[in-house]
Amino acid sequence: MAARRFFANLGLIAASVALALVACEIGLAVFLRDASPEPVTRDNYAFYQFDPVLGWSNSPRARGTYQTSEFSYDLRINAHGLRGPEVEIAKPPGTRRIAVLGDSFTWGIGAAEPELYTTLLQQAVPDSEVLNFGVAGYAPVQYSLMSERVKQFAPDLVVVAFCLYNDFLDNVFWRRYDYYKPFARLDAAGELVIDGYPIPNIRLFRRTVTLGTAGWLYEHSALARLADYFVTSRVAAWWIGQRGPALSEAGQEFYERPDLPAAREAVAVNRKLMERIVADYLAIDVPVVVLAAPTKFEVGPTLDPHFRESGRQALAASIEGLGATLVDPTPAYSIDDFWARDRKSTRLNSSHGYISYAVFCLKKK
Repeated sequence: MAARRFFANLGLIAASVALALVACEIGLAVFLRDASPEPVTRDNYAFYQFDPVLGWSNSPRARGTYQTSEFSYDLRINAHGLRGPEVEIAKPPGTRRIAVLGDSFTWGIGAAEPELYTTLLQQAVPDSEVLNFGVAGYAPVQYSLMSERVKQFAPDLVVVAFCLYNDFLDNVFWRRYDYYKPFARLDAAGELVIDGYPIPNIRLFRRTVTLGTAGWLYEHSALARLADYFVTSRVAAWWIGQRGPALSEAGQEFYERPDLPAAREAVAVNRKLMERIVADYLAIDVPVVVLAAPTKFEVGPTLDPHFRESGRQALAASIEGLGATLVDPTPAYSIDDFWARDRKSTRLNSSHGYISYAVFCLKKK
């Protein structure tokens, strides 16, 4: 009799918990739609893997369809982790090889492979092979750590595509876009230090979380995603304990208050990073072009026109006298050249946008 009562009570508890979870799931779906983002299979991170040095990187040989409300296209990552067709490490004879480093502008969120500016650049430059090393969310802090890998491909020219709005911030934040990453800082003597790695794999990277039961839950349950966010973002943040400068994650004050000590620190860190990157390639006689990738901050109505030049001025100051060439196509663009919305910018209420290509003038370099 006691055993029957025990199991009856256990069943009631299980049923109550199940009903509570269902109620929470319904509540999140109805009242907290931001907790139910587009499925991860429609996210660029589905093509990435955890990387203990860089935070995340392209997953070699990844294949799939990248689809949002604005676009849908097939996407491939080659065996070397580069977006695009397969290439050999050894440079083909008589070929001018151009290595392009960049973030989402270069990786090409919103652009099919034929539309990538790296593809268009290869078509524009005779006898060239353009390698797309872009990974969404990257910044010069990661490009510096990638130098030896890039050199293996014996480039004749290196292009660093610099996102004018967020790359200053991406350099110095220790967690970005919900993931942990290396970050750069200046020590007491004003020297550059790249810190925060190797990164412990304390979070199942979204590429792996799409497998099995955990993947099904992440795809279909807003409650599972919300719990994942709090456990990995809050608890893990406390455990690692890294810290960046006192700038908000959106970083709009970087534009509106460039005189803030934290904003000046971010510019100074970027200068040191660009100095290291350019010196790495000039040491082997490889010239460097720095490409300014404008965002809606620079070309749209988001900010007072007085503030729109802040990023461009800070980038120019970061590479002045380093021996790199600055290409800034910003004046050629308008708000019409950007996607009206994209998954991350809509969710974060950010004014970041994506363009299909940005280096039409590189063919002259």
